[in-house]
Amino acid sequence: MEELFAFAQQLRDEYDFNWPELYMKVVHFYLSQSDYDAASRWHLKLMPGFRPDLDSFGALLTSFVIDFSPDMQRTLTRMYVFSPFRELYDYVVPALFDSGQSHPARVWRKRFILFDDYPTSTKSKPFLDFASRYFPTICLTQEELKLLGRDASALAGSTSKDSQSDQPKGIYSDKFTARWFASSWTSSEFAINLMHKLGLKTIGPLSLQSVALREDDARGVADRLTQLEKLRIAIAPNLYCKAIVSFAKGGNDDLLRDLLHCDIHPDEFDDPETRQLLLAAAARQQDWGRERLLQEVEALDVWTSQQKHSHSEDLNQYLRAMLRREDLHNVRLILDEMDTSNVSLWQRNSAAVLRQVFKDIWYYPKNIKQKFYGHQGDPQLDRAINLALQVARHDVAIPIRYWQMLLYNLGRLGRFSDLEKLSYEICELYNPEYGGLIPVHRRDLPGKPDIIPNKESEKTELLLEPSAEDTGKHSRSHFPEEFWRAEMGLTEEEAKSQSGKHKSDNKTYDGWQKRTKKVEEVFCIPADLPFTHRWHPVQKIFSSNFQRALLRWTFDKTLAQQPTKQSLMGVRQEGAQDFDLACGVRLLALLRDRGVLVDKQIIRGAIIRRIAVAHLPGRARDRARDNRELSPENMKRLVDEAWGSEILPGVAQLSKEIENQKPKMWKNYPRLFKKNYDKDGDDDDEEIRKANSPHSWP
Repeated sequence: MEELFAFAQQLRDEYDFNWPELYMKVVHFYLSQSDYDAASRWHLKLMPGFRPDLDSFGALLTSFVIDFSPDMQRTLTRMYVFSPFRELYDYVVPALFDSGQSHPARVWRKRFILFDDYPTSTKSKPFLDFASRYFPTICLTQEELKLLGRDASALAGSTSKDSQSDQPKGIYSDKFTARWFASSWTSSEFAINLMHKLGLKTIGPLSLQSVALREDDARGVADRLTQLEKLRIAIAPNLYCKAIVSFAKGGNDDLLRDLLHCDIHPDEFDDPETRQLLLAAAARQQDWGRERLLQEVEALDVWTSQQKHSHSEDLNQYLRAMLRREDLHNVRLILDEMDTSNVSLWQRNSAAVLRQVFKDIWYYPKNIKQKFYGHQGDPQLDRAINLALQVARHDVAIPIRYWQMLLYNLGRLGRFSDLEKLSYEICELYNPEYGGLIPVHRRDLPGKPDIIPNKESEKTELLLEPSAEDTGKHSRSHFPEEFWRAEMGLTEEEAKSQSGKHKSDNKTYDGWQKRTKKVEEVFCIPADLPFTHRWHPVQKIFSSNFQRALLRWTFDKTLAQQPTKQSLMGVRQEGAQDFDLACGVRLLALLRDRGVLVDKQIIRGAIIRRIAVAHLPGRARDRARDNRELSPENMKRLVDEAWGSEILPGVAQLSKEIENQKPKMWKNYPRLFKKNYDKDGDDDDEEIRKANSPHSWP
């Protein structure tokens, strides 16, 4: 490697030839091999003479920053500190947030602010909006607050518009992603997967061209298109992109090759007049290959223009028509077709589906339905469960009250097995396997705090609470950037001009992005936000009130049924219902293992109260159950086993607390006591009323 470095220096000094992407290839290689010392060493050697541009260095950081191992983070921090770039906030922080890693994003935000590296574009706005709502104690800087408030009016004006979940969205421009896909130091498949993990939602014409140029034939391009479809990366609706897709899927190698290698800019294909001029010029020059290519593109434009709507729009419009007719059967069929065709559901349509499905469902099941269908079968409730889960898998925001309605209905009907399955489904929806962002309905968001910008307090917070990596780099935080200017031969004016150029590049948008419609922004939370956060949707769904209600439903309804064989035999099982009277405790324990915050005090108090209530005469109890099942010894064994560890007090203390509940029982259940202990209750009541009557007074 030293010889290669010396040769590259010789080429630069003697022939004024810079080895293309030498820094990127070398440092990327050592980082990918986990050789962090070599990566740091060659970063310091190559940066002065073979400095990459801002976009390339930002791409290098974002491609490895998602690996939050300590060694990788120390190396990347060292590379950032010992570099001339101080405009990387908008590269790293949005990439981490879009990949579902909000904690690393907050850590890197602190590092950037320590070096006066602030956000300058709307790429960082989703992260800042999330941080200000879910972590209101974070003191945002003046620059961050300005960015949050700058587009407030535009955001308010767009919330009423319709939205498709496959809207063009991403953190990088088409030019940048095109350069990334064209890089030779990574495979095409790896580059696509990485950009998807970093939040790329739509691929533009230049990026698609770079991906296609790395393949040998139309079949290889078709394989890359299939990969994009599986990752749900949309393709920009340019005619150039449509031509690449058409030629690749049609297996037309000649036309695809001519299209990819022609010197016509992709944006020129969208102008009909320009296409006609190019076609006439090709005919005059007798360039039959280009003439055939332009004729095929023209025919493709005519054919696509005849199709008024895309398949996605057709299905969503058809779905709206079925909703107006209240035809839920066809709604279910259309949703199945969407799943099969990998078509996304519009946010507005999802809200309409849920309103229609939950029109006759509330937190309490209707008595007339229980009499007609029984407790274990309600087709309307089953349909609501299936459709709600199906809609949720389309990455649309669903109000948590709908999940609460389903859980409360299942609990009050005694359908604990279905309640357990639905609880697991909800946890999986908010904890996706591959991370990323999870949409949250605007009604379930915490309010925006009234933040007062305080730059000095932000600096104080950062200095008082540095991370391990920050502590290691703090002594190097005043590294003079003039050193890098001197090493690179840059004057201060040149450095400022290059900095201004990068800022202007960040504000540049490609033509295909300008032509996209303004759509509703859906608020999302990262996948790494723990369930225990007070504003997490899962924590609000499985609230303390729900936990108390669940213990009451499971205990009382199970007491009225025959005991399970497993509980009688003392056999330990995994299913919640196998724990008999403690099945509610077991379900909460399983939810606890999945990250849900469960209060042990709630369980302890609710179970003791249910045991005391169960001893009341007249309570519904199956004849197969005797008082031994409700004894403190048996209940403590059953509940502790269901919880997985000791949760109830000792037998003596448990008996005492059950006795202490009796006075409350007399107060809360007076009619039940009167019915069972006062045999002549009706006669006595009549005598009391007569005695208290004014006419009976002497």
